[in-house]
Amino acid sequence: MGTEYTWAFDRSFLVFLAIAFVSLTIATKLKSMIPMPLIYGILFAIGFGTGILPTDMLLSANMIAVGTIAFNVLVIHSGTMINFKMLKARKKEAFLCIAASLALVVIVGFGLTPILGKGLAFLSPGSVIGGGASCAIASRWVLDKNPAISVFPWLVFMFQGLFSVPVVTWVLKRESRALSAEFRARSQGSQEKGSGNAAGNGVSPMNGAPGMTKPGGPGMGQSPNAQQGGKVPFCERIPGKYKNTAYYLGIIMIVTVINNLLHGTVLAGMNINPNITALLFGCILGSLGLMDKAPLFKADSYGLLLMGLMGLMANTIARCPWQGLVSFLPPLLLVFVVSTVVLVICGIVGAKICGFRAEKGIALTMNCMMGFPVNDMLTNNAAAIGESEAEKGYIKSQIGPVLGMGTMLISNAVSVLIVSLMVIFV
Repeated sequence: MGTEYTWAFDRSFLVFLAIAFVSLTIATKLKSMIPMPLIYGILFAIGFGTGILPTDMLLSANMIAVGTIAFNVLVIHSGTMINFKMLKARKKEAFLCIAASLALVVIVGFGLTPILGKGLAFLSPGSVIGGGASCAIASRWVLDKNPAISVFPWLVFMFQGLFSVPVVTWVLKRESRALSAEFRARSQGSQEKGSGNAAGNGVSPMNGAPGMTKPGGPGMGQSPNAQQGGKVPFCERIPGKYKNTAYYLGIIMIVTVINNLLHGTVLAGMNINPNITALLFGCILGSLGLMDKAPLFKADSYGLLLMGLMGLMANTIARCPWQGLVSFLPPLLLVFVVSTVVLVICGIVGAKICGFRAEKGIALTMNCMMGFPVNDMLTNNAAAIGESEAEKGYIKSQIGPVLGMGTMLISNAVSVLIVSLMVIFV
């Protein structure tokens, strides 16, 4: 006989999807100034607190099972997304992001320990600069040892965008104005230079401008390996007709099983967090071409797995009374105020050391608090200042990699390492 839940599966799953849809719609309407996870979390907290929603709703909807799958595959997926060519080409930006993350560990993780206690302080740095996977790792890892604080990483996840989006939006407005002026100056200079010897020859003044892709170049249907004449990676030799959802998820699960076997044998008793080796597996196999980059995107499963993570978040909220949630607000506010100050200062100082504008430095460090799809929205908003499509394209080409760096390197990788190491000592 099956487990009896308050609501049947269909009703529970429908209500879950309805709350997720409403949260996404409101966040989109507000341009993420109030982030989706915060709206989502508040709706569930109110529902559970008032008794409108049964606390076993996520179990009935089977979202815990989906969340468990997501929890096990997202770390490997994140590892495959690390682009070493991009890191090599943008060494200064990568250095600044990593330095800011380490400063956060020292100042927030260790500096706030006397005020918050080791538990909350150690959970904070990786959660602040991490995505849903990092916060899930932090929450699940302390669930057995200290269940009272397992909701705290999810609360951090809820409030990330509330602090990061306004700051990044503000600095990107200033940065886009500077980029716009830069574009117009180069365009005008090209026109003046070519007016005497290239008038009417049909040459665009922006051909060759930084960040502008010429027709037939990268991104025009050819893979980078084909363009460079390099060896085709193993994963690209497998015919596309065989690469379905089961293939991508199966490859990830093979690596997951190997990772778990490794920790049950060779690494047994060494107290190494399995998420660290999972991230390294994804990073190494993706870089060697043995695994596809970002397989969950290609598997058309990423959205469902993110919903699973949100299910884990809602289920954790369901187990915490509203009084407990409210009691975490003061330490949460302290963590975000200190973290924001640290990241902004690191952005300003790092920009001066690295030789670029302070706005770019702040955007790099503060964007570590968030990622896709907010990055795309912020990039498009910043580019809207352009008067022509070419100008907008130029602004996007300069801002996109800046925001992508924080997401790829910090939110998807470094934060997982920080969380996985620090939770051991909570």
